[in-house]
Amino acid sequence: MENQQSSQLPSQPKNSSLPGIGDLFNRAWQIYKERFWVFVGIIVLPTLIVFGIALFITLQFISISETGQSFFSSTALLFGGPIIILVAIIVNLWAWVALLYAIKESKDKIGIRESFAKGWHKIISYLWISILTGVITLGGFLLLIVPGIIFAVWFSLAKYVLVVENLTGTKALFRSKQLVSGCWWEVLWRFITIGIIAIIISIFIDFVGRLIGVPKNINISSLIISLFFSPFATVYAFIVYEDLKKIKEGVVV
Repeated sequence: MENQQSSQLPSQPKNSSLPGIGDLFNRAWQIYKERFWVFVGIIVLPTLIVFGIALFITLQFISISETGQSFFSSTALLFGGPIIILVAIIVNLWAWVALLYAIKESKDKIGIRESFAKGWHKIISYLWISILTGVITLGGFLLLIVPGIIFAVWFSLAKYVLVVENLTGTKALFRSKQLVSGCWWEVLWRFITIGIIAIIISIFIDFVGRLIGVPKNINISSLIISLFFSPFATVYAFIVYEDLKKIKEGVVV
């Protein structure tokens, strides 16, 4: 019976371990350094739009408080706000898909315009995968924290599957789970590591900002992280995806 059970287990390649975190950082840094201006150029637009919306809403609330208006009497907020937010969501999704294409085709050195052109056709699919991942992960966290963490790691690579393997919806999620299977803890620690680094950088930037007198209501760390660190973290995760894909295909990494 034990022999029957063991024969039903999926076979793993001989080299079923991911390369070390140091190697991962080094490879991510090389790609990031070579493609820095393309990556930042893609991300700068949605980042500025988000901060522009935040500024717009802040100024509107200041105006309302100074004039004693009701929130519902502000035409700009009632009609302009939802439209601006919708545009921001579309541009943000578009930019992140474009970034994935820029990373995927780094060897071909495609530019900002071509990355956006390729990304345009995947916006809806990217949004659907994001919604599915978010709902399933949230459901896991509502049940117990542990299932939420498990789901988050399982489905963390779905957006890369979308761009590279052209799988959408639940197919992309199941493919992500298949890739992570057998290396779950390794993937988790790699994401924890990049998350800790992001937190440390954010704390340091905020500390320096307070020293030089940046107002507390200006979240400078969020701006810098979005512009400069998020592209690196995306490259980092993309390499994790590529390594797992090679492992499942039996390629030594």
